[in-house]
Amino acid sequence: MSNKVYHVNDYQFRATDAVLFDANVWLYIYGVQGDRYPNTRATYILALRRIRSVQGRIFLDVLVLSEFINAYSRFFYNSLPPATRLADFKSFRDSDQFKPLAAKIARKAEKILDKCDLTESGLTSVNLRGIVREYAAGESDFNDQMLAELCKTKELILVTHDTDFSGDNLTILTANRRLLPE
Repeated sequence: MSNKVYHVNDYQFRATDAVLFDANVWLYIYGVQGDRYPNTRATYILALRRIRSVQGRIFLDVLVLSEFINAYSRFFYNSLPPATRLADFKSFRDSDQFKPLAAKIARKAEKILDKCDLTESGLTSVNLRGIVREYAAGESDFNDQMLAELCKTKELILVTHDTDFSGDNLTILTANRRLLPE
């Protein structure tokens, strides 16, 4: 079977829908990417409102929240002017300069938690060796593979902006035209 990919604006959410927003979508909604791409941010905010308006469920796995937190802080660090940026990310993370950012990211993570139901990844039920072998071929992202397996196992609709998803039998909602069928 192949993926079923729909533009997120065209999808009619139902109360029975169970969705998982990828970290990149949360970064558009609450992170620095949304500042750079306000139209994409608006599209995903509208999707969030639409799923909530029909009482559909939004699920969150700790892997997604971890990616959101780590990516947000690294995007911020990488955007600092070179003259004011500490030599490496770990030095920045250990500095007083990081503390206000950490507090800001934590507030945004709380907003995500407020909108979601937590789900377990079910790591024991997936073929981790197969996923690691696929990763070893250098053609897939490990976290993306895990999210695809989670969505298949839990029958979740994946809302993502990431073109890396190639897992079979996923329903994907996106605003990324490169993911959409022609």
